[in-house]
Amino acid sequence: MHDLFTNWLGQISLIAAVSVIIFGLKRLLRRFWPAHLLIIDFWPPFLIVFTHFLTLQATDSSIVPYEVISLMIMGIGLTLLTVIQQGEILFGRFFKLYWRVTDLLTIVIYLLALGSFLLTI
Repeated sequence: MHDLFTNWLGQISLIAAVSVIIFGLKRLLRRFWPAHLLIIDFWPPFLIVFTHFLTLQATDSSIVPYEVISLMIMGIGLTLLTVIQQGEILFGRFFKLYWRVTDLLTIVIYLLALGSFLLTI
């Protein structure tokens, strides 16, 4: 199990396996599955852990604390932007927007960490 987290090929295969399982559950529970919930919405926790292991191997330090701080700052900024533009914060819309931006940010950071790791090999 340790190799799945530390090896980049194991990480990608674990993400693929989790995605296939979630896709199967989505098809099985079609009637009860929330329509707005995507498979990619389950990736950020995995990608944050995988980024930690990749950056530890490439640079002997982790970039994850900076990633989490940037996610917090993004949440504050998104809150202020929502209040300025709409005058109110509707939790459902805000959380969906925040989580989708988190999806994109964690994917980009993971790909940068993977590129950095592959360049150091």
